Amino acid sequence: MLGSTMDNQPIPPLPSPVEDSNRARFAAIQIKYAHYLNTEPQQIQNLRLYGFIDQWMATPYLWGGTDEKGIDCSAFMQRLLAEVYNIHIPRTSVQQFFNDWIDRFGSTEYLSEGDLVFFRTMDDKIISHVGMYLKNRMFVNSSSSKGVSIACLDDPYWKRCYVAAGRIKIPPSTVLQK
Repeated sequence: MLGSTMDNQPIPPLPSPVEDSNRARFAAIQIKYAHYLNTEPQQIQNLRLYGFIDQWMATPYLWGGTDEKGIDCSAFMQRLLAEVYNIHIPRTSVQQFFNDWIDRFGSTEYLSEGDLVFFRTMDDKIISHVGMYLKNRMFVNSSSSKGVSIACLDDPYWKRCYVAAGRIKIPPSTVLQK
């Protein structure tokens, strides 16, 4: 019988070139970000998140910037949350911090992927920087020195500037602010 094995089991269809391409892209992203985050590739599971980060990696920092020509930290978080999770948040890091949709906590001990991390990098501001926690004390952000990049909470600069973290407590379809 055509399309079946000798024991009459159906032959599974071959993957399409698109499926093979997506599988290869996912594997490459897993390997790349496992290296950045000091973990095993199979620990990198959120393709939407890491694919988004990969598209933006090394985009230059630009105060007030919101696109690929240059982006600041809060616009990067705003775009990441909108495009990956369909969550629309306020524009600035201080607005993002002092909002009802976030449960703030001080300790870094219980951080999990997707939590926002907030910093005070300017003396005259309570909150002046934001990033997203990934794994193993690492977070993605758009910094003035490196643009979109992955940094470590244990780096002396980030350790000194760390204020708090925030866990988003709203359903993904909620629109907060456009």
